[in-house]
Order: sequence, then C-alpha cells, then structure tokens
Amino acid sequence: MESITLEKLAKAIGGETLGEESFVINSIEDSSLCSNTGVCYLKDKQYLAKLSSNPGAVITTKELSEQVNQTDNFILVDDPYLAYAKTSQLFFESYDKKNNQLDSVLGKSIQIGKNTIINGNCMIGDNVILHDNVSIYSCTKIGDNSIIHSGSVIGSDGFGFAPDGDGWEKIAHLGGVEIGANVEVGANSVIDRGALGNTKIGDGVKMDNHIHIAHNVSIGENTAMAGMVGIAGSVKIGKNCKFGGQVGTVDHIEITDNVTVLAKTLVTKSLTEPGAYSGVMPIQKHKDSLKFAAKLKK
Repeated sequence: MESITLEKLAKAIGGETLGEESFVINSIEDSSLCSNTGVCYLKDKQYLAKLSSNPGAVITTKELSEQVNQTDNFILVDDPYLAYAKTSQLFFESYDKKNNQLDSVLGKSIQIGKNTIINGNCMIGDNVILHDNVSIYSCTKIGDNSIIHSGSVIGSDGFGFAPDGDGWEKIAHLGGVEIGANVEVGANSVIDRGALGNTKIGDGVKMDNHIHIAHNVSIGENTAMAGMVGIAGSVKIGKNCKFGGQVGTVDHIEITDNVTVLAKTLVTKSLTEPGAYSGVMPIQKHKDSLKFAAKLKK
C-alpha cells in the first residue's frame, strides 16, 4: 500500500476518524519527524512536547487528541500502540516491493564470502569485507573499509510486538541500518533495522562477537563493545565509549561521549557525565550473597 485515506485507514485498524476523512496518507512516520502527508501515533502524554509541527494525521486516544493543535486529522483508538502495529503492517507491502525492485549498489574491491546474501536496495562501500554466511537485509548502508564477520545479520526485524488480548500483533519494521566507514562487526552479531527511521552505527565503531544492537539505536564514532553486549531499542550512545563484556541497557536512554561501562553492568538510566561506571558485586559464596541481599533489603 503506497497511500490510503484517513477514513480507510481508520476502518482497517478499528478506529474512529476525526477531521478530513478524504485526507490522503502516504507513509507512517516517527511522531517527532512526521510530515504533512504522514501519519504517526501518540500513546502517552510524555511524547506531546516532541510531536512535529505539522503532522498529517495522528493515531491516538480521544483524551490525548484534545491536547494536540498541530493537526485536525486524527484516528481515535483505545490502544494507539496496537493501532500503530496494524498500520505498520499495511505499509510493509510497499516497503517490501520497493526493496525488491531496486538493485543494490556495490563499491570497488569488495570481498564477499561463501553463502553471504545481499538483498535489494543496499549500498556497500569500497573495500568492504563480508565474510562467509553473512546476511544483509534490504535498506542497509555499509561504509568504506568496514568488515562484517561470519554469521552476522544486518537489518533483521527489530523485536516489536503489541499485546492484543491473549496474543501479540507484530510491528512491521520499515527502516534500515546505516553503518559508517572503518567499522568492524564480530561473528554472530545482529544489528536490527529501525522501526521508523534507521539504526545508526558511526565511523570507526568496533564490535566483538555475539553482540545485539536493537532497532533505532544510535552509536557514536569510535565506540568499542566487547562480546555479548546487548543494547535495547532507541538507545543513543555517544562517541569514544567502551563497553565491557555482557553489558546491557534498558531502552530509550542516552549515554554521553567518553563513557566506560565495566563488564556485566546493566545500565538502567541515562549517563550524562563522562567516566567509568559499574554495577556488579564481586563474586562470593552463594550463602554469603544471600546474606548480603538480605541486608540490602533491610
């Protein structure tokens, strides 16, 4: 589907129209960047301040719509996140069709290993090395002199599902992945494509094996990550950071430049000051760990 009217979209996702029913929607977009021909969704009042100045239409609740003055076109629903999931699926058809129609552009002196796949609508820079059994999904850009090791997957679906009663509604991811120049991605690592917009890996980033970068993450230049790091969705990481093995993060936080996070630390909040951070207790006998935990509770 390349375009749809407000009225037809509302019927397709089980919503109620408010505004010009014949208004034509050409895309589903991020709420902070939504254009005057796109539709976005608002699930919580905390996102009201970041809503773009001229969105074409907004999927939201009746209560939240009364606080939006940037547009007169709404689709009113009880669960905007579930409605967004259904809308994303409608636009996936045209996303997939476009990717299949466009050939990928390959630079000079590329090395491609055995059983490596590059799907349509990709751009691969000069002197890139793709080792054996690498999968490059559509809408992926890889900069010059970068290396992707065996078994890695670039551009796979992000982990996005909206609860729907006893089941889950899949969120179709309509973005891509941008990898800069001089990047190295270790074996069996995964970088998911963005849901709306792109996942971005800056120039000079170095990743060890078995690393997972979720959808819409942004990693600044020259950041390095040791094995088994997991970065949750929409996290923004600055330049020149270092992550020890098995570091994890919660989603939607920001980490400033020049931060070092030591091994096995879970980052649960934004880090706004450079420096070293850790959150792991030294190993001890299990009975002593239980006693220590009991003391903390008291």
